[in-house]
Amino acid sequence: MLKTAGHVKKHYKPVCLIFEAFKDRAEGATLENYIKEVEKHAGNIQDEDARMSFKGDMLEVLAEIFFKAFENNPAVGLRDYTPIPLDEDYGVDGKGVNANGAGCAVQIKYRSNPFDLVTYAEIARTYTSANVQLALDLKGNDRIYVFTTALDANIQCHTVFKGMVRVLGKEAISREINNNQNFWLFAFDEIKETLIG
Repeated sequence: MLKTAGHVKKHYKPVCLIFEAFKDRAEGATLENYIKEVEKHAGNIQDEDARMSFKGDMLEVLAEIFFKAFENNPAVGLRDYTPIPLDEDYGVDGKGVNANGAGCAVQIKYRSNPFDLVTYAEIARTYTSANVQLALDLKGNDRIYVFTTALDANIQCHTVFKGMVRVLGKEAISREINNNQNFWLFAFDEIKETLIG
């Protein structure tokens, strides 16, 4: 059962439609098409804040499924992903454990435009919130994971945080899930179990 169950149940109908459609696709089950589906369903939401919230929620659901499916994959290397409750989210969307067994902060950033890079200011908030609120020591490599539909974080972010930040951007995510029928079947099963359970 997904820990992002609140997001799944809050957006029950579009979640069911999206993941049901993707589990049956032999081709076209890609991150890009997932984003298109999210954008299509978001277009039905009138309120701008609710629309943006829906997009972020859909990426958070995908991120949790992704981390569960690939936790032992060296290209991912994050296990025990746990989302942070919404009322405690001041820059950290979740936490987990990296391949070296160290605690990590996770930031999930939805971008409609992949060239809209994750900014230094956004990751600075993640770093501050993780240290102050969650008491996570983030010194060392791969301590802040950024799961994003953007291509990367900006140069200022990489300059300041160096190896601390591990970006799983659009291309890295796509390599793992595009037309990976096993992944999309796993994703559908996770959604189904979450809704039934």
